[in-house]
Amino acid sequence: MKTKIIGMFTSLALLSGAAPTLADTYAGVPRTFLFNPSLDVCFKDTSQYKKDGPYVIGFSNAGLGDSWRVVMLHSMEKAAFEHKDQIKQLLITDAGHDDAKQVSDIQDLISRGVDLLVVSANTEQAVDPAVSRAMERGIPVVMVDRRVSSDNFVTFVTASDAMMGRLFAQWIVEKLHGKGNIVILGGQAGSSPNELRVKAAMQVLNQYPDIKILDTVYSDWSPVKGKQVMQAVISKYGKDINAVLSTHGLQTPGSIEAFLEAGFKPGDIPPHTTSDVNGPLQMALKYKVPMLEVGYPPAMGGTAIDVALKVLAGAQVPCTYEINAQIATTDGDETPSIHPDLHIKDMVLPNAPADMLVTGGMGPDYNPTTFKIDYPQ
Repeated sequence: MKTKIIGMFTSLALLSGAAPTLADTYAGVPRTFLFNPSLDVCFKDTSQYKKDGPYVIGFSNAGLGDSWRVVMLHSMEKAAFEHKDQIKQLLITDAGHDDAKQVSDIQDLISRGVDLLVVSANTEQAVDPAVSRAMERGIPVVMVDRRVSSDNFVTFVTASDAMMGRLFAQWIVEKLHGKGNIVILGGQAGSSPNELRVKAAMQVLNQYPDIKILDTVYSDWSPVKGKQVMQAVISKYGKDINAVLSTHGLQTPGSIEAFLEAGFKPGDIPPHTTSDVNGPLQMALKYKVPMLEVGYPPAMGGTAIDVALKVLAGAQVPCTYEINAQIATTDGDETPSIHPDLHIKDMVLPNAPADMLVTGGMGPDYNPTTFKIDYPQ
């Protein structure tokens, strides 16, 4: 069985629910597959895990520390409800973003006799041994959103962190015409989405010697902490900051608020990158902030359930199971390499809450505060 991830593939051809009224969104298969230059794509033979259902599936969640993760969990619960003829129980644990708690959670789920584990790892290295032990015991593991450092799992359900990081960096390079100063506004240090996006971004930035990284700071995916760390950076560098590479949209509003409170006027705030969250899109239009949006849809939670059922049916699955992502820019901020599927003005939900996930895939009537569904538990 192959263990090295050498390619990318998915059978999910349409990202639903990004914005129900949009007609011009990209609806093809993921570009990460179509533009992958490798002729060899890694697949896993899962015949050893084939068994009759209904199944007990365990989900070890890193935590629910932000709105993205709440929608991801709801997407998973919705998928379990839709497959309750095949799923006897979906057992969910919440590690509260604590590595030791997540290791204990995984051990507990194994002791409860799960047929398969879905894991979203708090940090790559700390959770790796627990995932590896599950695989050694013959329990298949599907990673979602956050992977572990080794390849000791069956498949990883994600959007492309590598694509996001490279697109963010290339867009900034071209907006700055190859010369300028960047701040990297990260999420959670040590989490695979942040580390992979920054690594991919650096592959681009290192090619441009006149692009300087002034600082790298971490927000823990929080707009509040994002604002705090950016206030410190702005007080140090001020107008020398030419762009902010934010590794997700959760922290982007805090950065823009920090610039506003530092006296930057609409139209003077440097370009920012973002993902998924409605608030940054609203602020980009209100304060004339050049912006690139590359989606990392929380709808991948539901996809993880679909993939888990494929594994338990013994179907071949790709080593990395990627779902599609939209690309959007503010008007006039396209660059030679970055051509959007639509503009942010057409993607934003003007009257919706700032923390709404526009790529949630949960349908137009979804409300995260009132959502409840009778999934098998």
